[in-house]
This record gives sequence, structure tokens and C-alpha cells, in this order.
Amino acid sequence: MKINLPIPPEPISVRKRFKEELEKGSRLMQANIKQGTWIASPLWSQYGWGDILKSYSFSWQKFMEAVRDNYYSFIQWVNGEKSWNEAIRDLIAIIERKIKRGD
Repeated sequence: MKINLPIPPEPISVRKRFKEELEKGSRLMQANIKQGTWIASPLWSQYGWGDILKSYSFSWQKFMEAVRDNYYSFIQWVNGEKSWNEAIRDLIAIIERKIKRGD
């Protein structure tokens, strides 16, 4: 199953801030990245993912779970080990699997 979710522009300033804080050893920043609202809110509202996903009966709560499940990919993006598009495509793949399984 493929869901057509738009990939937003890379938030370069967010990545820079996250990277600086992680390099300082900030556990708070790790928790912030894992919690996920920094990316979930704009994707859901600003980029229209919410309307698209609701048509699949995929709620905000399920979406937040998928974002948290993608934590490692976002850390790899912050560290420059993965591109923004790769990290977002990983998130989309998690969402598609959850919808297919009926999670």
C-alpha cells in the first residue's frame, strides 16, 4: 500500500539546533526528538498529512506512535547519516505498515 504524503522541505535550522544540543550531550534534546511533536504537528496540520491519514482511519494518536517509532531515523538525519527525504520516507513506510496491519 502506498500513501501519497507530501515530503516537506528539510527544516535545516531545526537540524542544526538539534545537532548542537546532542553534541553537548543533552538528554533533554534526545527526549524532545523522540517525543516527536517538533515534526508531528507541522506534518499533521501544515502539510496536510492529518486529512490524508484520517481518510485511512489513522488517528493523531496512531500518528504520534509512528513518529516515535521513527526516532532512530530522525537521529540519523540529525547526525548526517541519513537524508531528510530518507528519514521521512522511513516514517511513511511505518505508517503504511501500520495501516496495512490495522494498527
